[in-house]
Amino acid sequence: MVPKDCREVLGRSKWTEPGGTLNQARAKVPSFLARTDVEIRAARGEQISPEESLIRQGQQPMDPHEMVTQAARGLSDYIEVDGQWVENPEFVRLYELAQSVQKGKTKELLSTDSLLTIRRLDREPSPRTFEGWDKALRAFMAHSGKARPGLCTKADALAYKDYLLARMSRNSAKTQVAYLSGLWTTLVEREGCEHIFKGLPKTLTATTKQAALQETEAKRNRSFEPTTPIGEWEGSAYVDVFKLLYYTGCRLGEIAGLSGEDIHEDFISVAWSDERSLKTAHSVRDIPIHQELTACIENLRGKKGLIWPQLRTTSEVGGIEVVRWGHNLSKPCRKVTGLKPKDFRDRFATQLREHDFNQVNIERLMGHSAVDTNSSYGGRNWDRYVAMINSIS
Repeated sequence: MVPKDCREVLGRSKWTEPGGTLNQARAKVPSFLARTDVEIRAARGEQISPEESLIRQGQQPMDPHEMVTQAARGLSDYIEVDGQWVENPEFVRLYELAQSVQKGKTKELLSTDSLLTIRRLDREPSPRTFEGWDKALRAFMAHSGKARPGLCTKADALAYKDYLLARMSRNSAKTQVAYLSGLWTTLVEREGCEHIFKGLPKTLTATTKQAALQETEAKRNRSFEPTTPIGEWEGSAYVDVFKLLYYTGCRLGEIAGLSGEDIHEDFISVAWSDERSLKTAHSVRDIPIHQELTACIENLRGKKGLIWPQLRTTSEVGGIEVVRWGHNLSKPCRKVTGLKPKDFRDRFATQLREHDFNQVNIERLMGHSAVDTNSSYGGRNWDRYVAMINSIS
């Protein structure tokens, strides 16, 4: 839709353009977004940058020098520095952009919103992943102070990396930079600019010393045993959720998003649904029901739809609905059991290893991706999975 304040100037209320096939329509999205962004700004009386003016001109039958002269009136191609006349770097930059436009290599200058939209159409991420992209890009743009992503430089990227390291752990900083690196891959494809985040995520990998110190701290005085015996858990409407986490090793979102149809006679299905995405394709699996869960399961079997719909919360990011499952259960879980929801997963894996079960079977039962190529081969032994589940105490 055309913004209300621009409709009188532009003479229309909707943006329309022939789409063609689905692939053709997808290919037209970037330039369509770029043009509409510029038209909105022009209708509002905002100043159009020389770069945007060059993009609007498109592949015109004129010299790139003339294109720059028209787009940036008053900008000289030479400037005086210390008594000598040298090429104006700004003119050179615009001249190179004009050449790229003439060759058809650059067709749009992406805004923050446009870059996010194009990346989403290209990669089709889960809503939670898109939320991560959105937060990472907007935080970086606010830090850089630049008007659009294509104006950011390698110096901006390095400064932001240092800024992140001063605020968070290396792993968290690496995740943010990795999100930005992926977004810049799309930006480079569209604008032909420099990939300012290329190689930066690798520089945030912990050194051997840092990794060793982190591992030492993680193992020091760490216990994954509940402070309250499971038979005494009470005081929450979600005790059944905690028991399922205890005996299945599932992720919190996998249990919180269960529906009555996922509860079978002797197993629980963790299946993909439009309401609840999964971490990876390997998360799809069937998990035998532990003998201690019989009474709990009987209370859940036969229900229609979501078992705990109140554990589903939503928010909107960039027009995309982001769904969270059970994110408000951390405090109740610790109050009742003494553990965080993820601790049950660590406890589950630890017990299976202590019983000397095959590591590949542990990975599959827990919904992990294969660690190596060899782990991806072979079938599933259901009786072995049943034995693994019943070994949990």
